[in-house]
Amino acid sequence: MREEWINLPEVTGQPMRKKALLAILFAGSVFSSPLPAICDDTVASPASAIQQISNQSEIASEIRAYYLLLLAQEYLAGGDRTAVEARYISELNQQRSRWLMARPERFEFMLTSWANQVSRAVHVSAAESAKHDVNPQSVVHKNSILSDQAISAALKLLEPSTDRFAKLNMYFIASCLYQKSGNADGMRNCEKVLTEAFRSCERPSSFNENQIKAASSVLNAMAYGIIPIHIEARPLPSKQPYIFAEQDFQESERLKLRAIAMVDRLALTDDLRRRAHRDLVLWYEKLGKEDAAKNQMQVLFELVGCKDESILYPQAGACGHLVWWRKTEKLILSDVCGMG
Repeated sequence: MREEWINLPEVTGQPMRKKALLAILFAGSVFSSPLPAICDDTVASPASAIQQISNQSEIASEIRAYYLLLLAQEYLAGGDRTAVEARYISELNQQRSRWLMARPERFEFMLTSWANQVSRAVHVSAAESAKHDVNPQSVVHKNSILSDQAISAALKLLEPSTDRFAKLNMYFIASCLYQKSGNADGMRNCEKVLTEAFRSCERPSSFNENQIKAASSVLNAMAYGIIPIHIEARPLPSKQPYIFAEQDFQESERLKLRAIAMVDRLALTDDLRRRAHRDLVLWYEKLGKEDAAKNQMQVLFELVGCKDESILYPQAGACGHLVWWRKTEKLILSDVCGMG
């Protein structure tokens, strides 16, 4: 560069000398500029945590969406954002092989539990806001923009998913997170998807077993948000009746009965249908609604073909498995599963 300037023809005019000096100064500024726009690409900032999770195409889209929603929830909670992002990226990387071998029912259980939790959280938050005359959507979280970006990325991954259970439960979780962040439009868009899924399960001309399973699960999560009663597989020591407002009971019951109407389209021997009625028996009992519990018990008896209240709880089978829909008796574990 220097030799080229030395070999230039002699410049006699003052304007030409100024132009030459300006050119030299500009060339030097280009090579020494700290601005990212003209620096080498290798010093550019790394992709965001949302992008890193979204781009892990070798991992199932439902799992990536799950971690994006977890990240969105953490953004809303505040705290050390960098540490949270690093943790979830690390956890997702560990799922590359683990999730391929995991049982689908375990993932469904995790989604159901999370849906119950966020449903309860938004219901309590809305009740507290109403009590203090505060609009929850006017509360701006400092990380709400990041949270909305993570939710949006998760929903984009779920669009082509054929896993109805994961998709609907995560749309419900997303709607709750949008409500918490104050994003009314995002919440309404999620609710439209859920509403259409519910209606599709109720159309006489439409029937899809997996859709019914997913939709009834979300309806029960909505009911849990109003009256948070957990139904156990095993009998536990009796507790005092749950205290509730009659208005809350009516709304929660409406959601549960809507879910029951969906599962009643399944076969008489379908385990989901039997479990739904069994859970409703225990739900009514915990709330002290004895007449309603007895009515549901009769429905369950007809489904199972056994009029014995012991069928409400399973018996212990071989290798820790549970045996449902048999009255209490001493089981002879003659079948050996080979697990030792």
